[in-house]
Amino acid sequence: AKGNVDMVDLKAKAEEHSHDLAAIMITYPSTHGVFEATIKEITKLIHDNGGQVYLDGANMNAQVGLCRPGDMGADVCHLNLHKTFAIPHGGGGPGMGPIGVKSQLAPFLPGHPTISTGGEASFGTVSAGPWGSPSILPISYAYIEMLGAEGVRKSTQVAILAANYLRMKLKDAYPVLYTSENGFCAHEFILDLRPLKAKAGIEAED
Repeated sequence: AKGNVDMVDLKAKAEEHSHDLAAIMITYPSTHGVFEATIKEITKLIHDNGGQVYLDGANMNAQVGLCRPGDMGADVCHLNLHKTFAIPHGGGGPGMGPIGVKSQLAPFLPGHPTISTGGEASFGTVSAGPWGSPSILPISYAYIEMLGAEGVRKSTQVAILAANYLRMKLKDAYPVLYTSENGFCAHEFILDLRPLKAKAGIEAED
């Protein structure tokens, strides 16, 4: 399936486990840097077999201003503020951000023993601080305020453009493992460094 979800295999497994299928988690665009062309088919297949769809928002920096997870059929989506909204990724700050759910899941949102939050059918508490690490939120707030709607959209477009520029610059030196059906990547891509290891004994970690 060239890195993408194997629809034949997914259909077989979803139907086989339809009696106890809880959910699927899918990253969009994928971690291998491709907008999954069958995303709506995937979500429909899971819904038709009784499951919910959790869309991983790790790569939201390729979506903001261009598309919406709900339109793809996602029932739950977390929005990473790091990377997409200027909080450093990794050692520079904690990964955090809001988690959005559709109406059928809202009653089950987690509650808190001392702060009024969550749904009427909450299953309990999952975090001592229900709003994460608020001290870093001004970074994302300032980023959005300074850019505005058009600026945030342009950031997404530039991220996709920059990745494809680098892909074109490097493709003759290093094989690009995955691209979409139209030959492009999303906001990132994977270079195959195995030939370099075979020739020079050098790996990516070196």
